[in-house]
Amino acid sequence: MKKFFLPCLVIGSLFVATGCGKEEESKVLTCTRTATLQEGVDMDLNYKVTYKGDYVLLVESEESVTADDKKILETMKTSVEETYAPYKDLEHYDYEVKIDGKKLISKATINYEKLDIDKFVEIDESSKLLIKDGKVKIEDLKAVYEASGATCK
Repeated sequence: MKKFFLPCLVIGSLFVATGCGKEEESKVLTCTRTATLQEGVDMDLNYKVTYKGDYVLLVESEESVTADDKKILETMKTSVEETYAPYKDLEHYDYEVKIDGKKLISKATINYEKLDIDKFVEIDESSKLLIKDGKVKIEDLKAVYEASGATCK
C-alpha cells in the first residue's frame, strides 16, 4: 500500500500545482452601444470579443443603422464599404455590408490568431496603438470600446 501511496501523492501534487494540466479556457467579452445619429436614424453596435488570458483571439462585430430614408442607408453603405475596402485581400479579416429593408448591417470578423499582423498594421497604422508584440490585449480593446460609449460585460 505504501508503494502506491507515495507515487500517487507526488503525481497528485503535480496535477494540483500545474492545474491538472488543464489549459486556460477562452472567455467572451460583449460590448454594446445604441445611439440616435439624427432624427429617424438609429445605430446599434455589438462587439463579441473572444480572448484567452490577456490577449484577444477573435473579434466579431455587427453594426447596424436603421433609417426610413433609403438614400441615407445607401450613402452610409458606400462609406462603410470604402472603410473596409483596404482589407478585402487580408486573410482572416472578413466583412459583409448589406441593406436589409430599412437597416444597413455591417458584420466583420477578425481572427487575430491567424491574421497577418504586419499587413494589418501596414493597412491601418493607427492599429499600432493596440498591437504590442503582435497581439492585442483585451483590456486595451475594452478601453477603446468603452471610450466610444459602449458598455462591456
